[in-house]
Amino acid sequence: MPTFLSASLRSVFVLTGCLITSLCQAESIALSVTIPTLDVDPYHRPYVAVWLETPERKGVKVINVWYEQDEWLKDLRQWWRKIGRSDAAAYEGVTGATRKPGTYTYEWTVADDIPAGNYVLCFEASREAGGRDFLRQAITLGGQQQQRYQLEGDYEFGAIAITIQP
Repeated sequence: MPTFLSASLRSVFVLTGCLITSLCQAESIALSVTIPTLDVDPYHRPYVAVWLETPERKGVKVINVWYEQDEWLKDLRQWWRKIGRSDAAAYEGVTGATRKPGTYTYEWTVADDIPAGNYVLCFEASREAGGRDFLRQAITLGGQQQQRYQLEGDYEFGAIAITIQP
């Protein structure tokens, strides 16, 4: 009987260790997002949303939203359909004002409730009397190596750099 108990306890510790390893991420995602200077008149600052979703396109976590008026959040169409319209609490703590042209950095520490696995990091920008950009980058959380990605927007985004630190 003691042997059975010891084997059971070992299994519990191994399973607990696996669960803790897959959930407790010490990872951070550093983002550098460029809003380009556009020669247009009138110029309106873009609304921007950054979020994490599954490969099946299910919204997981809002990382950042820049906006001025709630009324126009729906113009961030992809983000609005995935997370925005159904869960205002998901983005209330990560919002900020729209930004003028320039490069902005942001660091996000991956939450404990996001399990290791494959995800897609999404970036969307929309500007009144302007264009729209929607960019996606497949990433892996819970990996052991640093990941770096470079994206380039078509109009509303310039360069976007992503660095994931395990």
